[in-house]
Amino acid sequence: MAFLSRSILALSIALSSLHLSAQAQCEVELGHGLIITDDIIRIVDKGQTRVQINNDNQLFIRGYWIDLSNEESLVLAQFSAGIRDTVPELVELATDGVNLGLSAIEQVVEGMSDKEPEVLKTQLQYVERALMDKFKRGDDFFFIAPQSLSKIDDFFTEEISKKIHSAVHGSLGAILVSLGDAFKSREGNIEDRINDMGLRMDIISKEIDKSLQKKAHQLDLKASEYCECLNSLDVTESRLQMIVPSLADFDLVQIKS
Repeated sequence: MAFLSRSILALSIALSSLHLSAQAQCEVELGHGLIITDDIIRIVDKGQTRVQINNDNQLFIRGYWIDLSNEESLVLAQFSAGIRDTVPELVELATDGVNLGLSAIEQVVEGMSDKEPEVLKTQLQYVERALMDKFKRGDDFFFIAPQSLSKIDDFFTEEISKKIHSAVHGSLGAILVSLGDAFKSREGNIEDRINDMGLRMDIISKEIDKSLQKKAHQLDLKASEYCECLNSLDVTESRLQMIVPSLADFDLVQIKS
C-alpha cells in the first residue's frame, strides 16, 4: 500500500505543478463563452449566440448583420485574429494537460487489476464533464467558457485535482477486492502482484511527471504572451465597440488590473 499511496501522491503533485506554473501575469476575464471554428467565431451567453463573426469580415449581433466600411472591417478582422491567435492554443494546452493525467490514471489502474473498476469510469466521467464545462475541443472547433484566465490554475489544482484524487481513491476498494479474489482462487501470488503494482505505478508516475513538467514549462512561457495578447485584444475590442456601440452589451475581454 505504501507504493500505492506514494504513486497517487506523485500523480496529484505532477498534475498540480502543471497548472501552478501557468498562472497568468495579469487579471484577465472572459465575460462570455467563445466557440471558434475555421470560418466562424461565436460569442455565446447562456447557450445562445449573441455575436457572430463570419470569415473574419462579417459581423452579426443578435442575428442582425452589421454593415461596416472597409476601414471598420479591418478593425473587425484584427479583433477576430486576436481571438484566433490566443484562445485555441489556450484550450489545447489546458485539455492536453488533463487528458494526459486521465490517461495516466487509467494506465495505472489497468496495471493493478485485470479490469477497470466501474467506480473509476464513473468518477473520470465527472472529471471530463467538469473539464468540458470550461474547455472543450473537437475536430473542427474550440470552446472556452466565461472565466477568469488568471485563475485557471485554481480550476485545475482545486476542482480537477480533487476529482481525480477521488477517482483514484474510489477505485482502491474494487482493486483490492479483485486482488483478494485472485489470491483466493490461486490465480497468482498476491504479494508478487502488489509489488508489481507498486513498481508499475512508480515508473508511470515518473514518466507522467516528466511529461507534465515539460508541459508546465510551455505554459509558463506562454503566460506573459497571453497577457500581452489579451490586453491588445481588449484595446481592439474597445475600438470596435466605438464603431458598433451595441457590441458593448457583450463585452468579451475584461482587464481587471
